[in-house]
Amino acid sequence: MSEPGGDYLADLSTAPIFHDAIYLSEALGLPEGQDEDSVDAHLAMSARESGIEDPYRLLCPDLHDISTSLSTMTVASDLRSSMSIHSRETQSTGITSHPSRTSKDNGYMESTLILRTLPPPSPMRGSTSFECYDTVLDRFRPSARHRPSSSTYSASRANSALSSAPSALPKPIPRKHKRASSLFSMFRKDSGACPSRSHQGHYVNPLSPKLDCGHSLSKYAIRVHIQEALESTEHIAPSCCGTLLPRSMLETVLSKEEADVVMAVPVELPPFSSQRDSGYGEDGISSVDLPHVLDIRSHPIGSFITAPDTSSRDIGHEDEQNLNLALANEAFISLRAQQKEQFERVSSFEANQRKALSAYHQWTLKRLSTKLEKSQAEKTKQHALELERLDESQIVAEHDLRKSHAQETQNVATALKYMEAYCSGASLTNSDIAHTITEDDRKKLARQHVIQEKLPGKHESAINVLRARQEKDGKTKVQKQQAELQQLGTDYESGKREEELRFMKDTSRLDALIEARRGRLIHRWDLKFEMWRRDWESQHSTSLNGRLPHGEWPESTHVEGPLDTSSSLALYSQIMV
Repeated sequence: MSEPGGDYLADLSTAPIFHDAIYLSEALGLPEGQDEDSVDAHLAMSARESGIEDPYRLLCPDLHDISTSLSTMTVASDLRSSMSIHSRETQSTGITSHPSRTSKDNGYMESTLILRTLPPPSPMRGSTSFECYDTVLDRFRPSARHRPSSSTYSASRANSALSSAPSALPKPIPRKHKRASSLFSMFRKDSGACPSRSHQGHYVNPLSPKLDCGHSLSKYAIRVHIQEALESTEHIAPSCCGTLLPRSMLETVLSKEEADVVMAVPVELPPFSSQRDSGYGEDGISSVDLPHVLDIRSHPIGSFITAPDTSSRDIGHEDEQNLNLALANEAFISLRAQQKEQFERVSSFEANQRKALSAYHQWTLKRLSTKLEKSQAEKTKQHALELERLDESQIVAEHDLRKSHAQETQNVATALKYMEAYCSGASLTNSDIAHTITEDDRKKLARQHVIQEKLPGKHESAINVLRARQEKDGKTKVQKQQAELQQLGTDYESGKREEELRFMKDTSRLDALIEARRGRLIHRWDLKFEMWRRDWESQHSTSLNGRLPHGEWPESTHVEGPLDTSSSLALYSQIMV
């Protein structure tokens, strides 16, 4: 019996099912030598030409989130390594002098804020699901303020915060502590003129623009003023010494829309929580919260974020008309048709993959079953020959034994004949010679008669022993043959279990591969829809609010049934013939 599929398929495996080349050519229709990375690069280039600054935020959102998290951890570690006077005072457990607030100490934190802070967010798009004012509040709202704490608890908080920094960062060089330079801050000119926390012990860049009141505000100080304005019960615009901060200064840390919100007519705000953090910090702002502020800055609220559904926010009548007009556009309809066509082609390819994997699984099981039947037939035939040869050898052995018995019987009879003639006084060879018969001769003659009488029983016993031994050998042979047949069945069951386990692993691997490929394809289409949105807004000079409907994946094709004959995986349908 020949194996299903023929000998030329003996080396067939599931590797072609997972090959990227077949997926790229059949599912995506890419020419030879082009892969998804090149498609992403070309699409990203087109997206940048459409005005999308960071297209890989949509193409690779997972990698972007990881890189953003690592960047945030780095900023957090750098900021936590720079402690304020107040944090060092809470950590002191003995005679501890105040560190000097020199430019060397403060320049690191200020430069870190300048270098690590990302550019201001792009203008807020109407498609975002966040309200402008709430977004500004979330950016500058302190997650937890401070209350006085014991030195022991503050030290433990500091140690835990510092230990959370990456181990690869270099250890800070210990600074030489000077005597309390903050003691002389009371003699400085205008040190207490402004009650804002932004002027309390923070380094100011000499190149920062000066206000009419004489203060130079760094970006950090501007953020503090904005936070104080948002927290105030009077809801006033950010100011310093009673003078409103100019718009140009606010726009160094805010976008234009956010600056409009901060400087607009105040609205009723919910009260902030009065809970204070027990960790160390600077001027009421937790040093642990500073990375949080920067982290919020690192995610511009207006870039590529679409509302999950139009029902999640109130869309005005004009916005709804614009959205309906955009959805009726031929270019958008064509784009959705292309997406639907590609989804159907990819889904059909995935169905072919599953069918091919199932066909290979069934073919492998059938091969195992065929191999078992073939092995059993061969073993049965071999066992029959072995038993036949054993019977022949046993017959020959019994024949040889009976032949030796006959020869022995003849020899005993001849010896008895000569002894009887001798004891009777006559000689068969020479009768003329006289001899004397002794008693010993008569005993020998008697013993020879006994031997002749017992000889048939002896021969019969020998035959019985031979047959018993042959029967035992036959049973042993049959048991051995049965064990060999059972081992064939055991090997078949073991191979079947291994094949079932391999099929489960391949199925899980294929599911994960399909999910990853679909995710990458969906991200690519997200960017295409965003490019179309940008192009529409540019052509019509309007903002398109609301979520653009995307195509859905078609229902999964039934795995049973023949493979597509035009597919490269059609080979797996031939193995079942």
